[in-house]
Amino acid sequence: MTAPLILDIDPHAPRGDIITKAAAMLRDDGLIVAPTETRYGLLARHDRRPALEKLINIKGRKANIPVALFVPSFDDISMLGELSRLAEEIAHSFLPGPLTLVLKAKKDFGPPLVVDGKIGIRYSSSEVIMALLKASEFYATATSANLSGQEQPATIDEIAAMLGENVSLYLNGGLLAGDVSTVVDCSGAMPQVLREGAIPKSEIAPFLETI
Repeated sequence: MTAPLILDIDPHAPRGDIITKAAAMLRDDGLIVAPTETRYGLLARHDRRPALEKLINIKGRKANIPVALFVPSFDDISMLGELSRLAEEIAHSFLPGPLTLVLKAKKDFGPPLVVDGKIGIRYSSSEVIMALLKASEFYATATSANLSGQEQPATIDEIAAMLGENVSLYLNGGLLAGDVSTVVDCSGAMPQVLREGAIPKSEIAPFLETI
């Protein structure tokens, strides 16, 4: 058994050749693990069913459990989901950053990307994620780099030991042990904080109180 492919990357100034290599692997339906501004993410291209099925199988989760998408701009958010006035205010206040917005989907990508008519969207502030998206002609999945139901490892070595050769490439950005993204559901009339993470609920509360 060969060792997983691991490349070191500077999270704040990723080398272009490494980004090109990673984007090519995603293009070929491969999975990669990359550093975000919170934890490590497991990425697959959004528009290829074989890649999505590989991701679901590797994580050991059901297809009806939602997987969010990384997008490269505010325009992509409004193209993929319905933005209420309040959702737009929240987006412009905290994005790009560690926030996942759940919106009523405009595109029917099917599960796990669109479940019950909803889509989760991440506009990340990570230089690595943004560079990967700019080098690609597709969105990428924004899900944790771990097995379903297990803790999220903070290092690439731990993640590689867990996921092994099922992942085409691991991008090592060092120790990532911070909070996960905060998840806010703006798909209904009353926005809800589904998960408190890197953005405290207290910072989002003033927007919710305007309803």
